[in-house]
Amino acid sequence: MLENLKQKFPNTITNKMDTDEISEYVWFEDSRSILGIPRSEITEEEIRLLELLFAPSINPNNPKTYQDVSWKTFLSEPNAPLPLTSWENVRFIHFKLTHADFSISDFEDAFLAFVPSDAALVWENETSGILIETDKDESLSNNELIAISSTLESDFYVKTRMFTGRFHPVNQDLHHHRNQEKKCFDLAQVHLPDLKVANLADIIPHSLINDPSVTNARWYINEILGKTKQDTELIKTIKTYIECNSNATYAAKQLYIHRNSLQYRIDKFSERTGLDIRNFRHALTAYLILLLNE
Repeated sequence: MLENLKQKFPNTITNKMDTDEISEYVWFEDSRSILGIPRSEITEEEIRLLELLFAPSINPNNPKTYQDVSWKTFLSEPNAPLPLTSWENVRFIHFKLTHADFSISDFEDAFLAFVPSDAALVWENETSGILIETDKDESLSNNELIAISSTLESDFYVKTRMFTGRFHPVNQDLHHHRNQEKKCFDLAQVHLPDLKVANLADIIPHSLINDPSVTNARWYINEILGKTKQDTELIKTIKTYIECNSNATYAAKQLYIHRNSLQYRIDKFSERTGLDIRNFRHALTAYLILLLNE
C-alpha cells in the first residue's frame, strides 16, 4: 500500500540512507517497505491519517520506540506475545480527547514530557489511547494527572478525560484487566462527566448497577481488596467503622479497641486498597465491596 503513496507524493524516498536530513521526512513502514515523505509536502491532517493506517517507522537505536510498538501489538492482538520488557508490574492510564485537530506527535511529546521517562504510550485511535506506567518509580497521583490534563487542554485546546487502572503483573491477564477498565472508563464518562480523572473507586457503584454479575463482582473484589480480603480483623474493623457513620469514637467502643488502634487500621486499609474511607464515595465503594466479599 505504501507504493501507492508515491503517486501522491512523488518526492518520497524509500531508504534513509538517501538523505542526510532524516528529520525533514515523515517515515512510515509496512511489512514489505519503508517510505519517507518530505514534511514540506504533507499536511498535519494527512500525517494523522497515515499514522492510523501505517506504523511510524521505528529506530532500532531507540528502545523506547520498540517498546511502544510491542505494547501496541500486544494490546491490539488477543494472541500476541507479551512485550519484551523488564517491567514486572504495570498499570494502564486510559485517556480520551474530544477531538484531534492538531499534530498527534506533538501531543504525544507534550504528554510524555510530564510522565516518567520509561512510560509507554499506545494510541487506540486518533482520540483515545493508553499510557502504560511501571511501578519502578513513584506512580502518578490523581492530582498530578489532573494538572497534566489541564496543561494539555490549555496547550492544545482539547478536553481530556482519564481513567487510572491498578497495577498488575505483566502476563496475559492484562488483556482482561484492560477490557474491564475500559468498561469502567466508558461508564465514568456517562455517570461522572465532571470528573476529569476517574478511578475504580469512583465508578464501582455505577458499574455494579449496570452489571451485577458474579464474574464482574469478583473482579472488583480482587482489584480493591486483593490479599486484604483474608485479613478478617481488618475487614470487620472497616465495616463497623462505616456502619457507625464514620464516627471513630463510637466505632472504637463497638470494637472494644482504643481509638488510636482504630485509626491505625483505617490507615492500613487505605494503604492497601487505595481507598480513603473518610471520603463518602470511597466509603460507599468500600462498603459495597465488603458486602460482596461476604
